[in-house]
Parts: sequence; C-alpha cells; structure tokens
Amino acid sequence: MRNLSTFVIVISMLATSAWADPLAAGKPAGVKAAQMGGTEWMVLGGIGALAAGVLIATSGGRSSNPSGQPIVVVATTATAI
Repeated sequence: MRNLSTFVIVISMLATSAWADPLAAGKPAGVKAAQMGGTEWMVLGGIGALAAGVLIATSGGRSSNPSGQPIVVVATTATAI
C-alpha cells in the first residue's frame, strides 16, 4: 500500500508541474484568475479522488463473519430390503 501511495503522489506532482504556467516576475500569483472561476472541476475531481481513496482504504479486503449460525438441513432416506 505504501508503494501505491508513493506512486500516486509522484504522478500527481509530475502532472501538476506539467500543467502549471510559470509565474510572471513582480505580479500577483494568479489571484484574479482564481477569483474568476474555472477551477470547479478541479475541486470536484479532488473530492471524488478523496472519496475513492477513503472507500478503497476502508474496504480492507477482508470478509466479515456472518452474524448468525448457518442452517443445516440433513435429509435421510431408508430403504427396506
């Protein structure tokens, strides 16, 4: 699980650095662009990824024991010779 988490973090860091534009010297760091919107899909995607991660992490990969005893039916037949 540690390897998978490391892989996901490295891929996300590489992807964000590939999409990021360089900052202009002496200007604000994209405050107006952030206020104008257009990042809703990124927020919703992040929430979806977080929800998927929580669901995968809590699944645990184990089966639970049944709460009651199983019902066993035994049928016998007798034949006369």
